[in-house]
Amino acid sequence: MKHPDSATPTRPGWGLALALLLLAFAGVARAAAPADTLRLSLPQCVSLALARGEEMQLAEASYDAARAAYQQARSVALPQLSLSAGYTRTLDSVFSDATGGDFSPFEPDTLAPLADRVRALEDALPMSGLAGLAGLFSSTSFGSENTWTSTLSLSQKLFEGGSIWHSIAAARHALLATELLRADRREEVILQVREAYLGALLAGRGLTIAELALAQAESQLERVRLRAEAGQASEFALLQAEVQRDNQLPAVLAAKSRRELAQLELARLVNLPADQPLALTTPLLDDAALPAGPALADTTGLVALALRASGLIALEEALQAREHAVGVAASGKWPGLSLFANYTREAYPAGVFPGSDDWRKDVRAGLLLNWSLFDGLRTRGAVQDMRAKSAVARHELRQARELIAQGVRYNQWELHRAAADLHARSRTVALARRAHELASLRYDEGASDLIEVSDARIALQLAQMYEAQARHDTFVALARLERYSGQPLLAQVLPAAGN
Repeated sequence: MKHPDSATPTRPGWGLALALLLLAFAGVARAAAPADTLRLSLPQCVSLALARGEEMQLAEASYDAARAAYQQARSVALPQLSLSAGYTRTLDSVFSDATGGDFSPFEPDTLAPLADRVRALEDALPMSGLAGLAGLFSSTSFGSENTWTSTLSLSQKLFEGGSIWHSIAAARHALLATELLRADRREEVILQVREAYLGALLAGRGLTIAELALAQAESQLERVRLRAEAGQASEFALLQAEVQRDNQLPAVLAAKSRRELAQLELARLVNLPADQPLALTTPLLDDAALPAGPALADTTGLVALALRASGLIALEEALQAREHAVGVAASGKWPGLSLFANYTREAYPAGVFPGSDDWRKDVRAGLLLNWSLFDGLRTRGAVQDMRAKSAVARHELRQARELIAQGVRYNQWELHRAAADLHARSRTVALARRAHELASLRYDEGASDLIEVSDARIALQLAQMYEAQARHDTFVALARLERYSGQPLLAQVLPAAGN
């Protein structure tokens, strides 16, 4: 019977084969990236999102709609000029049989005897009035078969209870609000891209740390295997090393999944295909990317700056538009006064087409007063509705101010926490790395066991992850404070990151 210390495995096992496959794949991926991999920096991602993202396109469409509404509101105060022309062919008329017959011109026979001429005159006399009327209306719309008309109309509203001025003012405030919201939306898109980029970098750093831990466990397993083959390690120690190596495999797979999901979210924001491989080139989470220190940027006065941001000013403009809408609704209680003028040309030719002498003109001008004395309390209900909407907009503005002030204060504390944590974690990583080196050395000299080496490796992995998370949280807090206040905080800390 063999001594347990001299027992060696006859095959490496499926776990070792999978580990070697993962390490080989990771080495190949690091050595040469695929030819279709897209290398993107943070400024490039921001530019793509602003140029191609649906969020900015939606903001631009909203601004165009508000500008069109403003033009429509202004048109109410301007004169309205219209031209109309037409031709009418009378096929049958109610006036065609009104005279009772055909009226031919009276043509007396001057050579007939006097008695005959008197008798003819007496016969024509009863119908002479109707014959005259028939001749008179033959050149009007009552008797003409062909009618040509053209009318030039001018109208100008003079007073409508203040609705003209209130409508223009409301549309102007709505246009300013939409323009400010477009700028605010741009800042929000920049923040989303920065957070997604930092999230993808953090996930990539997590995968690198997990792969490094797997490589350390694999290296430890090889050393234990060599010692076991030399009779200096037991089968139990070899099994422990294999278990520790295999336990690191799920962490690598989970980290790889988190990186893929983070890059998928970044690709969505910058409008790239979901299957597009990405390589992020802005090293925000590297050791030299951010100086370790408890105070990275001056955040005094950011609350006051945030309360004058474009998003809040847009809400103030929207509130002004709501208040002018109350005046528009209240204008229904007052009369409307408008000025009008019409210039008309008419022709009633005997043929189809009129001549130059057939045209007649008609010019009219006047004032029109329109006053709804009772509308079933519709105006009263409209005023109440607009006042309620104005009150809602006022409360939303107050709530937004409170939330933004609270968000700035929260991110100020978060920045101080993350910066202090980063300052502490930078030293912790160095200590954990040294502890892992000493644990490995102690095991090689027989002064410790694999549990101590595993604990040191796990402590190093956690310290590296915590340090990367602190860097990520620091940049996120800076990006959010910059989004609220408009101050280039990232550029103050790191010009390359704030570009």
